[in-house]
Amino acid sequence: MRYLEVLARALLATVFVVAVLGKINRRAAWQDFVQSLRQMRQVPEAAIPWTARMTVTVEALVAALLLVPTRTAGVLGFALAACLLGAFTVMIGLAVSSGNRAPCRCFGASRTPLGVPHMVRNLTLVCVAALGITGLSTGGALEPSPALLAGITGLVLGILTTAAEDIVALVKPIR
Repeated sequence: MRYLEVLARALLATVFVVAVLGKINRRAAWQDFVQSLRQMRQVPEAAIPWTARMTVTVEALVAALLLVPTRTAGVLGFALAACLLGAFTVMIGLAVSSGNRAPCRCFGASRTPLGVPHMVRNLTLVCVAALGITGLSTGGALEPSPALLAGITGLVLGILTTAAEDIVALVKPIR
């Protein structure tokens, strides 16, 4: 189970690092992210700048905690990831249920409107966080080769998660 923890740490850390970098890598990306919060209409206008800064700060904190190889950092990182992803899921659900189809700027530039796939992705990542905490509870030493394989697998799955919209667009039939 400890290897599941390593995989979950790598997957979630990758997702959150890509999310942060996608929002802050250029001024236009940041402005697009802030505008997407405005378009979702789930945050009062006056709180949008603060919400944007806090979102990126907490995402960075989650990634940092998951990269620190201690039990305490892991528990905090997984718990914070699950809470943040749960909050994102609720906000997306409220936006979608009100007919709002603002673009998802979860990982930076995207024109894909918010929808059920975003909620499913987030809830799946909440499950990954829960599995990570389960792996933490087992204790025991890690063998280097399987730990490296678990870490690389998590990294690849994290990259695939962040690129899912692009992958779907590649295989989607053209209308």
